[in-house]
Amino acid sequence: MQAQILDLLKELTRETGSSLLLITHDLGLVARYADRVAVMYGGRIVETAPARELYRNPRHPYTLGLMASVPRLDGEAGRPLVPIEGQPPDLAQLPRGLRLLAALPLRHRPCRVSRPPLVDVGRAASQGLLQ
Repeated sequence: MQAQILDLLKELTRETGSSLLLITHDLGLVARYADRVAVMYGGRIVETAPARELYRNPRHPYTLGLMASVPRLDGEAGRPLVPIEGQPPDLAQLPRGLRLLAALPLRHRPCRVSRPPLVDVGRAASQGLLQ
């Protein structure tokens, strides 16, 4: 039933030239229905990209954690799921800097002090600004 409704909504958006905003934790739905994805954590967008690019080349540590936590059909049988370490932040008392610092396996000192800017990875990479 869910797939039928989403297929109908996608068809209607094509016919009318409108957009559909889908908010979900289901990465399978995202892969099937989204053209563009914004990954949020702690009430902020931490990464945005065309869906295919995001799945092919996730850049933000939280996005990498989300992708690693999803079971894969082509994965090793019996392989345990990979959890995202740490706890989500208390939204009533958000820490300074990067809100998911405690949940990140890749911790950078600047992230402890201030929130890094949202960077268009596709544009930055094409201009040689990323290493």
